[in-house]
Amino acid sequence: MNATIRALLTTAASATFFGSLHAGETKPAPGAKAPEEVGTYELKKKSTFTLASTRRAPFWPIGWVKPAKGEVHTEITQAPKAKLDENAFNVTSILVGNPSLAVINARAYSEGEFIRLPKSSAPPMKVRVQQIGDGTVTLSYEKQTFTISLKRQELVAHKADEDLLTQDR
Repeated sequence: MNATIRALLTTAASATFFGSLHAGETKPAPGAKAPEEVGTYELKKKSTFTLASTRRAPFWPIGWVKPAKGEVHTEITQAPKAKLDENAFNVTSILVGNPSLAVINARAYSEGEFIRLPKSSAPPMKVRVQQIGDGTVTLSYEKQTFTISLKRQELVAHKADEDLLTQDR
């Protein structure tokens, strides 16, 4: 690109830039009228919403009932205690190392993770993998702690050796 074209492009770019800086300024045309003063807006009709005392307010959740005056609202702070069944957890594999891993109910977990339980479990429970050892996994839920041992699949019984080593082979 030669120097003349560069100079022309630079001049055009700078003119566009400086022109955009002054674009917000408006000067009245000669002989134009001054803008008229605009008065304040007055609201003529206000909207209202009245509801009969026997009707449910449309903004409340369905089924919610407003407590009567003087009625004390008590909140249940403790969930019902549930006892965990050790048979609900199936440990199929353990890898001892750093980090230790255990396959529980077909999912891999490390120490400190929470086990995913089916959504159908009555109260939602947070069962934590407390410790993974050689052949055992310790789980904890609130104050309950229990140890689950590794369940190995039984080997299929093979035919006797004499059946495998016959003369026909």
